Amino acid sequence: MNPQSVNEAPIDAPARSRRREGRPRVMATLVGLAILVSVVGLLAVLLFPWQSLNSQRRNIDHAADTLERLQAETAHLADQVADARDPVVVERIAREQLSLVREGDTLYRLNVNPAEVITLPSAWPLPGVAHLLSDGDR
Repeated sequence: MNPQSVNEAPIDAPARSRRREGRPRVMATLVGLAILVSVVGLLAVLLFPWQSLNSQRRNIDHAADTLERLQAETAHLADQVADARDPVVVERIAREQLSLVREGDTLYRLNVNPAEVITLPSAWPLPGVAHLLSDGDR
């Protein structure tokens, strides 16, 4: 008898050679798929930290710009504080901005009637302004 069992059909030589030819194709496909999955996984592992690193660099640059701006503002404010402690600067600001005078200074006050200096056109659209400029005896 034949060494093959009764239930198995005899396999002819061309079918065996087709099976052997198909195995390298399957193996090549599996190896290619494994390489593809490995490359995608490697890209995922490298890409996400790279994006995070770039985001952190942008945040650091933004924080450095903010720090530089705040340091400049702090220096400007420190100069203003130093000026506020200087009596010469305080006096100058008081005279220029607040019109203050020292004791013994001569104060000149000019009384000018605005109606004599300012003449409004006859077609002036705001009648309240003419009233404000008049002497009150009109």
